[in-house]
Amino acid sequence: MRKLVPSFARLGLQYKFIFITTFAIIAVMSIVGFLAVERETKILYAEVEKQGRLLGETLAIPIINDLIYERLGLVEEGGLLDNYILEIFNRQDADLLYIAILNEEGMVVSHNNITEYGKVYADPLTKQALETDITLVQRFSKDGHNAIDFGVPLSIGKKRWGTLKFGISLEKVEHEILATVERIIVLTIALLIAGFAIILLLSRRFISPIIQLANAMDRARGDDLDLKVDVTGHDELAVLGERFNSMLDRIRQANEELRKAQERLIQSEKLASVGILAAGVAHEINNPLGGIFNCLQILRQNSGNPELRVKYLDLMNEGLDRIENTVSKLLWMSRKGEHSPVAVNIRNTVDSVYFFLEYKMKKAGVSFSNEVPDALRITCDLHDFQQLLLNLFINAVHAMQDGGLLEIRGHRKESSVLIEVIDNGCGIGPGHIGKIFDPFFTTRPAGEGTGLGLWLTYEIVRNYNGEITVSSEEGKGSRFMLRFPVNPDNADIAQKYI
Repeated sequence: MRKLVPSFARLGLQYKFIFITTFAIIAVMSIVGFLAVERETKILYAEVEKQGRLLGETLAIPIINDLIYERLGLVEEGGLLDNYILEIFNRQDADLLYIAILNEEGMVVSHNNITEYGKVYADPLTKQALETDITLVQRFSKDGHNAIDFGVPLSIGKKRWGTLKFGISLEKVEHEILATVERIIVLTIALLIAGFAIILLLSRRFISPIIQLANAMDRARGDDLDLKVDVTGHDELAVLGERFNSMLDRIRQANEELRKAQERLIQSEKLASVGILAAGVAHEINNPLGGIFNCLQILRQNSGNPELRVKYLDLMNEGLDRIENTVSKLLWMSRKGEHSPVAVNIRNTVDSVYFFLEYKMKKAGVSFSNEVPDALRITCDLHDFQQLLLNLFINAVHAMQDGGLLEIRGHRKESSVLIEVIDNGCGIGPGHIGKIFDPFFTTRPAGEGTGLGLWLTYEIVRNYNGEITVSSEEGKGSRFMLRFPVNPDNADIAQKYI
């Protein structure tokens, strides 16, 4: 019983509906059949009793007359009664088991079976029949079948001449009841089959749409919104399906708007990060520009010297190449490109990001150490990896206003690549460390930060099935730890966050 309840609870709605309705039909038909059999039994028993009473009252008058005639000696004793009793017993429509006439002491004076003559009956049925002055009806069993015993007093006024006793078999009644039960069973089976067919039709009409809707909701829970529930009819289920489809449309539209808004936020954060690099970029551009201006001034003063012109033209060309390289790197980092994971050399990427922050770090008195092994690689989009490193480096530089050391470490551990970004800056307070990855959270003064840098870093790491954690102590610095799976399937990291 304990196992049945959980198993039933795990059944689907359609199977529960079929099971419950089928059980209900069987229960109802069983109750109806039982009541019908009980009613039929009572009717048949009442009919047999009615016929028995009628028979007893009909026979009582001529039997009393015969008994009086015998007592008066007008007819031969026993002859007339015996013939009358045998004639009644041999009738086929009465189903008589026996018929007997007893005197006042219970002795048989006439019987359908001649061997019973002279016997005195002392059984309870006979005693009760002899003691009562009304027709007595009693049940008894004989030869495995139920029967009814009738005791009819043979009296005129207060004079009792004897008792008429006879038994009627209920075998035919039992056969009729059995036939009724069989008819009810057949009818129940027929109704059950018809009801089961109706149940299947109803379950398909009313339960299947609910199951379909439940499956669609389960799929939608897994971010699969490219689906639609088939709607038929105009009832409440159809309205529910239409509302669900409408809800999915609104969710898709909201997701699209959210994606676009997220794109704008992330792109603005990228541009904000690039803006922070402006001083370093200006330094990288101003130095070669100053050299180019010097070369131009010298060429104007010595325009007639071919050797000097070639020398300074080469220097100018070198300066322009340096400017072009710096601008190209800046545009590369700030561009909004497609998501294309490749094998990224971590050490080289760290150096390329440091290139843009070198001037800012040296100006802030921050030393830099790249301790990542040269052969260490992860599979990701290069722009994504540069962006997350840039965000972490900028965050570290802001934490070291009085100078310090920014150290980058990396190593392989089992099936993961671990990268650590360590600074010895001001650290993060206990009340803030749980919020640093929240969007728009920042401890900088208004206008100096968007609060999206670490959130964007968290999103990038998460979209590559990675993890990012932080440990920090106020006044001693922070350690950001990034964990990436080794060579993940590109299909698993193809999610776009920009």
